[in-house]
Amino acid sequence: MAVETRDVRLLANQPFRRLLFSRFLAQAGQNAILYALLILVVEETGSSIHSTLLVVAFALPSILLALPAGVAVDYLPKRAVMLVGNLLRAAIVGALIYYNNDVGWIYLLVLAFSSVGQFFAPAESAALPSLVGREQLTGANALMNFVLMVGQVMGTVIIAAFLLKIGGAVPVFVVALGLYLGAAWVITQVRGIRTVERDEAAVDFMMAAQQGWELIRTNRKVFLSIAYLSIALTLGKVLVILAPRYTEEVLNISPEDVVFVAAPAAIGTLLGLLVAPPLTKLIGTWRVVALGFLLFVLGLIGLGLVVYVRDFVLEHVDLGISFVEERVGVSSVITMTMILAIPLGLAFSLVGVGARAILNEEAPAGMQGRVFATQSALADLASLLPLLLVGAIAELVGVRAMLLAAAIAGLALAAYLTVSRRFSPTPTKQAAEPAS
Repeated sequence: MAVETRDVRLLANQPFRRLLFSRFLAQAGQNAILYALLILVVEETGSSIHSTLLVVAFALPSILLALPAGVAVDYLPKRAVMLVGNLLRAAIVGALIYYNNDVGWIYLLVLAFSSVGQFFAPAESAALPSLVGREQLTGANALMNFVLMVGQVMGTVIIAAFLLKIGGAVPVFVVALGLYLGAAWVITQVRGIRTVERDEAAVDFMMAAQQGWELIRTNRKVFLSIAYLSIALTLGKVLVILAPRYTEEVLNISPEDVVFVAAPAAIGTLLGLLVAPPLTKLIGTWRVVALGFLLFVLGLIGLGLVVYVRDFVLEHVDLGISFVEERVGVSSVITMTMILAIPLGLAFSLVGVGARAILNEEAPAGMQGRVFATQSALADLASLLPLLLVGAIAELVGVRAMLLAAAIAGLALAAYLTVSRRFSPTPTKQAAEPAS
């Protein structure tokens, strides 16, 4: 009951509620755009290599800009950063409407779109502690992620999937443009976001960036949370790249119909957001992150072995899969994939909510922007080489084998970082151990 009461109090917080609504509008627009571009590029080129290039173009600015953007966000008015960010992204979407048939321009505009996001995302995350109490951070992060997922469902399942079938990519971009303008207007109504006061006259960028890195290096909870979240995000991008080919080769359906598998994953994610706050209170935030990561990797392995999982279920467990195939006409492999997608989404949600709550709890108010930016930069830097290779390797070994190899590699890396002294942070007196 305590968790429910706290969540109600959060939703009664008008500035926080407006931040949620702004995030919903922006996320719906962003996911509609990315889904439409992914389908558009695959249909234009017929190759998963180009979908890889699209994802890399979206990730590359984070490697170059995330750290300076994070430092800048700590010193700039966060509401102004979010307002300008939404307006700039609206302008880029307007350019996509004009250049939607030119793959080269699409890549350039995606680079610009993601570059703006490097300032927007840490500003949004860093604004949260100004609007809610410390004891509310887990619930607030859960609600932020809940809205993120609702925006993803709205953008991909409703806006993009529907408009792509009836009018192509341009109507998707037009709607997304309106969503970003709406998000910008809502941000102007948010009050109460604090800007940390600074005594120094000039910003020492290198020192400020080093301070963010030192927190990661000396706090084991933060270090491992960022490691697990970064690996999970990389594996999620691998799944996005392989999804169109997976639907064709494994499920034997059109790439546009991948949404029917994405929808159960979204349902699982929403369930994870509801479960995360009480589960955090029961077992602790760090354990939620670790549990979610393990379940997420197991879910990816399940997708890689989906045919064998289907055969095992049909022989030993009665889940009604054969009934669905016989009476509804949906392939048992599709049904099994949809079933696996639910816990996969739930696990990814647990990792995201838990890891971001730890960062909010452990980072001082004046360092929130750079810590979130450092996490973003590390995640995208770590994912760059795998993303460049995954499309080409999938062409050679197949989608299921590639997905299975990626999941096992991610699990092995997480285990190594957890037990290796070489990469273990040097604990300080204030740094708490994950198990505590």
